[in-house]
Amino acid sequence: MIMKQEYARRKNTRENIRIQKISTEQVWQWLAAAWQDIQQAPTKSLFFGASLTLVSIMISVGVIAFGTYYLLPPLLGGFLLVAPFIGLGLYSISQQRERGENPSLKTASLAWTRNSFQLFSMGLLLLVFFLLWALLASLIFFFYHDGQIPADWEGYISVLLGSWAGLQILAVGTYVGGMLAILVFTLSAVSIPMLMDRPVNVLTAIGTSWDAVRYNAVPMLLWGGILVTIICAGFATAYLGFIIGFPLAAHGTWHAYRELVIVEDQGAE
Repeated sequence: MIMKQEYARRKNTRENIRIQKISTEQVWQWLAAAWQDIQQAPTKSLFFGASLTLVSIMISVGVIAFGTYYLLPPLLGGFLLVAPFIGLGLYSISQQRERGENPSLKTASLAWTRNSFQLFSMGLLLLVFFLLWALLASLIFFFYHDGQIPADWEGYISVLLGSWAGLQILAVGTYVGGMLAILVFTLSAVSIPMLMDRPVNVLTAIGTSWDAVRYNAVPMLLWGGILVTIICAGFATAYLGFIIGFPLAAHGTWHAYRELVIVEDQGAE
């Protein structure tokens, strides 16, 4: 039997927020619950996965067609930074199922309208991180490759995988991108589902997410690794893996939030 421990985080005028201590076993339960969400609402869940796949393919084709292929790796890496926000509709489907409702695609699509200003603020913060990563990735490439852009896609791949400069670009880029991804994961692990679910402000949600990761470092490290694996599988399958993988990750994120964060009305104390 797993003993559950709670940490008081903060109180405001309306709510008392607590973080629950979890084990690594519970991380796998989030995936199991996510799979159940997909099975119970397959059309609606896969709609979001298929939409993301289609948009990703269109962006990639456009980037290559316009000869700006060098933007593709930063864009792929930047996906890790904005993915939590893209999952809003899927969080809503999980929430509707949790309430015993028949999930509505319209309700899920309008999830961003709840607590809209705070969600917009969080989305803006993630966008800033994305733009910062794009800038850093470009600087890293130009620094190690003498500021020159290869003439075509084949030349770009040859530089990255077939030269010492390319290996340095990959190593430094992976390190810098990884550090940014860890920071963004810590700030957004549960903050966006929380902003959709509760009338809290963005600072409260970010602080709650920070504490949830800090108090559960090992389980959350496992969860972050699972999310990265799902996203990498999506890239490796030319985005087709996102059709199922993205709903699985997003539904799992909702269940992570619900198990990690306990919110009580102050009036109930």
